[in-house]
Amino acid sequence: MKEKIIAIIPARGGSKGIFRKNIRLLADKPLITYILETARHSKYLQRIIVSTEDREIAEIAKRFGAEVLIRPKKLSGDDIPLDPVIYDVLQKLEKKGYSPTIVVTLQPTSPTLKAETLDHAIEKLIEEKLDTVISVKDATHLYWIESGGKFTPLYKERKNRQLLPKILKETGSILASRREAVNENNRIGRNISFISLSTEEAIDIDSPMDWWLTEKILNRRRIVFRVDGYGKIGLGHIYRALTLAQRIMDHQVIFLMDSRYPLGISIVKQSHQEIVTFKGDSIPVIETLNSDILINDILDTNVQYMQALKRMGKFVVNFEDLGEGAQYANLVINALYESPVPYTNHLWGPDYVCLRDEFYSIKKEKLRPEVKSILITFGGVDEGNLTCKILSALDECKANFKVIVILGLGYIHHSSLSQFLAKSKMNCQIRKNVKFISKYMAKADLVYTSCGRTIYEVAAVGTPCIALAQNDREMGHLFANINNGIINLGLGKTVDEKKIVEVTEELVSKSHLRVEMRRKMQRYDLRPGIDRVLEAIFHHYHEFRK
Repeated sequence: MKEKIIAIIPARGGSKGIFRKNIRLLADKPLITYILETARHSKYLQRIIVSTEDREIAEIAKRFGAEVLIRPKKLSGDDIPLDPVIYDVLQKLEKKGYSPTIVVTLQPTSPTLKAETLDHAIEKLIEEKLDTVISVKDATHLYWIESGGKFTPLYKERKNRQLLPKILKETGSILASRREAVNENNRIGRNISFISLSTEEAIDIDSPMDWWLTEKILNRRRIVFRVDGYGKIGLGHIYRALTLAQRIMDHQVIFLMDSRYPLGISIVKQSHQEIVTFKGDSIPVIETLNSDILINDILDTNVQYMQALKRMGKFVVNFEDLGEGAQYANLVINALYESPVPYTNHLWGPDYVCLRDEFYSIKKEKLRPEVKSILITFGGVDEGNLTCKILSALDECKANFKVIVILGLGYIHHSSLSQFLAKSKMNCQIRKNVKFISKYMAKADLVYTSCGRTIYEVAAVGTPCIALAQNDREMGHLFANINNGIINLGLGKTVDEKKIVEVTEELVSKSHLRVEMRRKMQRYDLRPGIDRVLEAIFHHYHEFRK
């Protein structure tokens, strides 16, 4: 016999927890419309019927393709259970000659329920020859019960949650039954099974907090970061993407990374972000990920790549893109370079710096009159081994100071560093895999670094800084100049060590120069940069969707 499957959605007009919640706008749509859309997308439901006493609910239900049966007043009170309401609908249908074989109760307070989950519940009922399938969520925990003024545990032993007997809680989302199991006082048959929902799908709106949480979930977007980290481009792109990802907890974040570059992948794995890797062409994978926002942090893009993304209808944000493909991005953000051309889709300069979280809470140290500590840090890779070049120069300085070297995870010049340290009498300490570099920057009296993103981090701390560019691209980082309190010695591989010695000794001997460098650095408040970046991304995204 062919099944006749209907959904009944009970929806009263009255609500104590949230006034008129069934028709109140949730993420710009009436609450009840979510469950109606879920029901409409089911493969099995032949009729969708809303039971209500409220004219506004009835009108909205009809607009979204549902049938409406007006509920009698005697079944519209706060204290009326659902069993007689569902039975009332069945009686009216059967009087008109329609007799369903399966009755599915759906609640309008379950807006996150998916059509696939609903269909799975119906399939389970039919295939396993069940009387009833109920949606549940895992509620296993250590519970207590009050009885006679005393509290008693509902467990025999205190164990970790995963070792306790499983406790299931009905979500209210789905209750599917054979028609024979439904009467005026019951909708549950003898042969029962359950369908377990995820925390997200199991939401049942009953309070303003439930409403707020659900709105967050419904407004969630899928954001894909296309990013890599390896010797040639360094690891700064990885750290910026992670910094942004940690600030957008309201959305799903996926890192799409080239499997050829395991160093960057290993760093992202440590942050417990979702990673998808590819080999060869990234375009087919990007298409399957179905992103709402695609963020490229891979330096310059080409026209072919960007046009492929636009053909997919993607909203695309590129960081530090000076390539020909940049013109096709919805937004390009570049804190390191400035352009002479007034592109309307570009945001330039230090207002868009994305500082890592550790630089928001760092306490700035007082500037000491003497230089007792110099920090050397050339990023995650240090492709030109400027670390050893600076150490060699500092070894010639007459001043007495301690040197701290922080090596990145991608540093490969260990042999030459060991050879230098073996013959040098300098007070030098090597640090690896440092988690809070801001602490070292704050305690140093001078910092030597490259002209990349680290410049902004040093400026945020306020420690006088001397910069050397790792490559020609870094030579264009315009923030690294004396007007911002940073001495830029130029391209590192061409800088004479004597120049490094001269500058160092001058700053060591003239504290007023370091005071002036800090004063210029402190003109900038770089902390709001990440908020500006995120605001710009989501503003342009919402404009794109209009």
